[in-house]
Amino acid sequence: MLKRIGALLARLRLRESEAAELISAQQVTEFRLVLARVSRGELGLMRFPEPLEGAFKAYSREQAAASRITTSLVTALLFVSAPAWSWAMLGVPEDTRMLTLYLSVLVLSPVFAGVTALLFLWPRSVMVENAFIAAFLLEAAAIEVLRYHADLAGYRVTPVISVAVPVAALALARLPALRSLVFNLLYALILVGSDLLASSASGPRSPTETLTIAVLLTLALVSSVFSQRTRRQNWALLQLMRVGAQIDFLTGLANRSAYESHVERWTRAGRRDRKGYAVAVIDLDYFKRINDRYGHQHGDGVLREAALTIEPFARRPGDIAARIGGEEFVLFLYDCGPEGAVERLERLRAAIESLGLENEDSPHGVVTASIGAVCVTELEPVSATYEKADQALYQAKRAGRNRLEMFAASPASG
Repeated sequence: MLKRIGALLARLRLRESEAAELISAQQVTEFRLVLARVSRGELGLMRFPEPLEGAFKAYSREQAAASRITTSLVTALLFVSAPAWSWAMLGVPEDTRMLTLYLSVLVLSPVFAGVTALLFLWPRSVMVENAFIAAFLLEAAAIEVLRYHADLAGYRVTPVISVAVPVAALALARLPALRSLVFNLLYALILVGSDLLASSASGPRSPTETLTIAVLLTLALVSSVFSQRTRRQNWALLQLMRVGAQIDFLTGLANRSAYESHVERWTRAGRRDRKGYAVAVIDLDYFKRINDRYGHQHGDGVLREAALTIEPFARRPGDIAARIGGEEFVLFLYDCGPEGAVERLERLRAAIESLGLENEDSPHGVVTASIGAVCVTELEPVSATYEKADQALYQAKRAGRNRLEMFAASPASG
């Protein structure tokens, strides 16, 4: 049993690492300033702009899944084992003890067992989170029913566990601040309703009990709010770090590392689906002279404009555009044959030239690009494909620049 629980928690930890991928690198780049300020604690946001907020909430639910499952599972085991500990309820009327058994074994244990299963299957689901909250509210209501039933029998019950319910739900389950507030309000309504129904023999809770519950609930709620702010800061920093390892922040395109990972994944897909691809290396002509004549700030602007022109040519599933260094870019076009590659890359070359970015050191008077490309129809090592595209780029430069050269693809032997 313990081994299975350990395996379950290990599986959840793997899911947690995947939850960070809920938003694209492009979206993180777009909201980079907001994320940076939140990560430094300069901006105490209670909500991120969309789509960041939705991604953060899903990530938070995923991260809290292990503690929620543990809390729910332990609660289910506690109630299903009621026959073993109900004998310790000394002095409690027999009817109340039997009601405790019925509620524990027939109602609460199945509810928490079901919630545990739901949390395991759909840890990111909002509805499952709501079911988790509802289960603890049901537990609180059941405790108050037992208190009221014992009260009718003339037995005064002071259930210490009643205040432990919301504290456990808020502290262990990492509920969002708003849901924590709603949970507290609903829990308070349950307590007020219970006090209104209390018999005149014993009356409602004493002021000391009421004050204790109020203080503990308030502390748990405040702790939840500050905890969520800390989680927001950590999540914002995580996104910046994740994308920092994948994105070229100057242009917003993927960097070399992200490109290589993407290509590795999609070439495997091509091998499986028997689909080819094209790789194109794009180099801005006479770019070093742009930096020398106009300055590096102007050169950075040229790189950004070129990236904005290149990026729309990699919008299909499997495509990617990346900056791999200096003025050199690369395009990976999945499921693209020679004719399609030539047509798209010629349009790209013309689009860069038509930007009209001034370059007095170019024979054309504007920024142009040389492109070398290769089409692969069968399995071929990624490194070899890139080398062929680079050779084609060299031929394009030797032939006068501002042109496209295709390398004749040779199918791999294995």
